[in-house]
Amino acid sequence: MYDELEDALASITMQLRSAIQADARKANGASDPLHGDSAWTRQITAELGSILLGTLGLAATIDWHAQQFQKCTGILCELTVNAAAGSELPRHHATTVFDVYNEALSNVARHAAANRVAIALTITPSEVTMAVRDDGVGLAADAASASQGGIAGIRARAETHNGVCQVAGTRKLGTTVTVSLPIP
Repeated sequence: MYDELEDALASITMQLRSAIQADARKANGASDPLHGDSAWTRQITAELGSILLGTLGLAATIDWHAQQFQKCTGILCELTVNAAAGSELPRHHATTVFDVYNEALSNVARHAAANRVAIALTITPSEVTMAVRDDGVGLAADAASASQGGIAGIRARAETHNGVCQVAGTRKLGTTVTVSLPIP
């Protein structure tokens, strides 16, 4: 079982690094005909989520992904996890939080021109909260309230669990995306 997991992780790691690099090239105006839009990145994320979330849990999966992201982009990632003892996170909540995290980091790679990202994950018996804060160029006010794109997708994911999404950005000071999902 461990050999199979190691082989799967090695394969996913290579694919994930390629996807992150493709996103970064796209952000710099270079086309990537092999991988197309972000459909390939989403497929890799789905594979990653299904294998790692069920095996390692949300915090370890985010930690592993953040390390890969840092290696590929050069953007320093800091993860802080606060989990109450005995707090069980339903799998569909973990998947949603990971999807939100992935979209937020994808936005950082493509748009933020950041040097550092801080990720805070808090799990209590009644709620899971994640905040992704970068030190990049900041988000324009109209982008934070956009009805399409990555931020709108993050909001929609949070709403499927009666959660909330807050986006705060200040030009030249960075952006923070915070999502809170109640745990029934």
